[in-house]
Amino acid sequence: MDRRLFFTLMNFFFLLGSLYLVYRILAPFLDTLGWAGVIGIATYPLYRRLRKHLPGRGTLAASIMTMLVILTLVVPFVLFIFVLGSEVSQVYQKLENLTAAEGSSLLGTLSHNPVIEPILDRVSPLLEMLDIEVSTTLLPALKKLATFLLGYSTAILKNFFIMIIKLVLMVITLFFLYRDGETFLRRFLSVLPLDVAESDVLLDTVKRVLSAVIYGILFTCLIQGTLGGIGFWFSGLPSPLLFGALMAVSALIPVVGTALIWLPGALWLIFEGDVVMGIVLLAWGMFVVGMIDNLLRPFFISERAHLPLFIIALGVLGGVFAFGPLGVVTGPIVLALFLAVFEIYSRRVFPGNTVVPASKEEP
Repeated sequence: MDRRLFFTLMNFFFLLGSLYLVYRILAPFLDTLGWAGVIGIATYPLYRRLRKHLPGRGTLAASIMTMLVILTLVVPFVLFIFVLGSEVSQVYQKLENLTAAEGSSLLGTLSHNPVIEPILDRVSPLLEMLDIEVSTTLLPALKKLATFLLGYSTAILKNFFIMIIKLVLMVITLFFLYRDGETFLRRFLSVLPLDVAESDVLLDTVKRVLSAVIYGILFTCLIQGTLGGIGFWFSGLPSPLLFGALMAVSALIPVVGTALIWLPGALWLIFEGDVVMGIVLLAWGMFVVGMIDNLLRPFFISERAHLPLFIIALGVLGGVFAFGPLGVVTGPIVLALFLAVFEIYSRRVFPGNTVVPASKEEP
C-alpha cells in the first residue's frame, strides 16, 4: 500500500474515532447545545448590530448580548415553571380534599345541576346494572389526571440542579457563539468540498428555514394564548390576560402544551359547580386551542421558508419523534439542507437541470 494513502486512511479513522468520543462526551448536553445554537443564530443579527457600536470589543458585545438573552428568555422561563407548578398543585390539593370527603360535595353539586341532573337520571340505571359507583370511579379518575399534570409540570423542579447546569452550559455556549461563531463557521466551511457560492446556499437555507420556524412557533403560540385567554374570559375565570400569556408560553412545551393551563381551569369550574362553563372550556381547549397549532405551525413555516407544506409537516413531526422538542426546529432544517445538497449534487452531475424545486410554488 502506498505510504501516503496509508497515513491518510490512518488519519481518517483517527478522526472518526475522535468524533465518536466527542459525541459520547457531549451526548447528555446535545439538546442544550442545540437550543443554544438556535437562540444564537436567531439573535445573531442583533449581536452584529451591537458589535458595530462597540468596534474592537467583541468580548464586551458578546457579554452584553448574553445578558440580554438571560433577562428576556431564561429568567421568564424559570419563573414560569415555578408559577405553573404552584397553580397545578392548587388544583391537585382541591382534588385531594374532595377525595378525602368521599366526593359528597362535588356529587351533590353535580346531581342538582340543571344540565347534569337529567344525564345522571338517564345513565343511573345503566351504572347500577354494571355495578359502577360514580363516587368511587369519577373522583379517582380526575385525581389521576391531576396527578399526571402535577408530576409533569414539576418534573423540572425535581431535577432543578440538572436544569441549572444545562442553563449555565447554554449561556456559556451562547457567549462563545456570539464571540467566536464566525471564526468557527469559516473554519468548518473551509473543510467542506464546496465552493463559496455553494456554501452560501447552505448558509442561506439554514438562516431562511430557522427564521421561518421561529416565526411559525412564536406566531402560533401567540394565537393559542389569545384563544386560550378568550376561553378563560368567556368562562368567567379571573385574569384571562395573565393565563392567556401563560398559555402562550406553555404552548412551547411538548405533549401537554396549553393543557397545563386550561385543563386545571376547566376542572376548577366543574369542582366549583359551574359545570356548563367547565365543559365549554374543556371542549374549547381540546378542539380549538390544543389542536390549532397542528394546522397553523406548518403553514406559517412553509410560507416563510418557501418550501412545500408537506415537507415542512414531515420535518416538524418527524423531528419531534427523532429529536424531542428540539426537533420542531431541527427537523425542517435537516430536510431543507438535504434538498439544498441534493440540488447542488444534481447541478454538478447534470449541469443545466434543476431536479429539486427551489420554491414551493409550482412553475
